[in-house]
Amino acid sequence: MYSLPSDDQVECPSVQRRWLPTSTRGGLVAEALELAETTACSYANSVLDEVFAGIEVLADQAAALHARASAENRKPTTTELATIRSTVLAHLGGEHPKLAGTGVIAAPDSLADEPRWLEWWRTSADSDQPQQLTPDLDPNHVDGYVYTAAPWFETPRATGGRVIVGPYVDYAGTDEYILTFADPVHVGDRFVGVAAADIRTTDLEERLLPLLSDAGSQLLLVNAYGRIIASNTPAAIVGCLVNQEQSSGEHVPIGTAWADSCTGLPWSLIRK
Repeated sequence: MYSLPSDDQVECPSVQRRWLPTSTRGGLVAEALELAETTACSYANSVLDEVFAGIEVLADQAAALHARASAENRKPTTTELATIRSTVLAHLGGEHPKLAGTGVIAAPDSLADEPRWLEWWRTSADSDQPQQLTPDLDPNHVDGYVYTAAPWFETPRATGGRVIVGPYVDYAGTDEYILTFADPVHVGDRFVGVAAADIRTTDLEERLLPLLSDAGSQLLLVNAYGRIIASNTPAAIVGCLVNQEQSSGEHVPIGTAWADSCTGLPWSLIRK
């Protein structure tokens, strides 16, 4: 029979049974929670890196075909823009992270045969089969999709830098809560569109939930404006705003030079 530990001792499982002071246990718990927070931030950091790495490839390919056309004193066509489709589909088919959609959105009048155009492919929440997004792009129509007014298009055009928008409900696309990541496409100083990708917040939260849960109760990941991206408590719903003064001090991304010029960053962990 083992005697019960005193009030200031707790059992610490190990190869040899021994007792640690409660104060030591408290320190170990705090360290474990801090490590879990860091792990959650590291995963979110890897999501940002992977998404923007894929977007950058699309932006480079789109810029290259515009540059070739410019060298011939003409604009590229939608058929030429479609030559990047294999790269778009490869990006869409990746598993880390799972994307809801990705592609290139042309600036108005940057293509020869269409005033506005999207080379955009997406998957539904219950199928991995890619489908091309083909909305009505006529701004004069009542139901026309005026993408030039969207923050994920207008911000890169205005700032020349990256942007992360959301979470927001994508009424023009999936009718789901999503995050949109976008990078401008330039030929020299000329803006010709954006390369972008969407992530469903449900997919991101599914991956983050075990990591957030390991970090203790009621931990939230929020964007730069305090809007919830993911949480480990049903009391904090994705898309809602919270007080950022409760930030734990952990920020995403960590040690990434481009983040300073990316609108919508940093993300932060907040403990309720």
